[in-house]
Amino acid sequence: MGGKPLEDVEMSGLTSALAISVAAAVLLPGHVCAEDCLSDWGMAGQIVRRENLITVEEVSKSLEADGIGQLVKTTLCRSDDGYFYRLVIRSPTGQLKTTVMTAKVR
Repeated sequence: MGGKPLEDVEMSGLTSALAISVAAAVLLPGHVCAEDCLSDWGMAGQIVRRENLITVEEVSKSLEADGIGQLVKTTLCRSDDGYFYRLVIRSPTGQLKTTVMTAKVR
């Protein structure tokens, strides 16, 4: 986050909360297999709406607004602890990064 101390980061608002979640990239405990992830976004979208999860659009806008990068690919997965997104992000320098963030209920 540009080397700013955590106390300098505005904690209010969805954009900042999402950016901090992505920057922290805490992996969820538990074993997750490929079959625990959905490649069909028709089905994944239904789950996002039904479970009131943060949307991919919100994640994408947050990443770009906070200068973290551009969202390239998103996969919705489930572990014993709940839903999470596997993200591929293109950083401002052009590098691809893979990370994981919880798909928190709004």
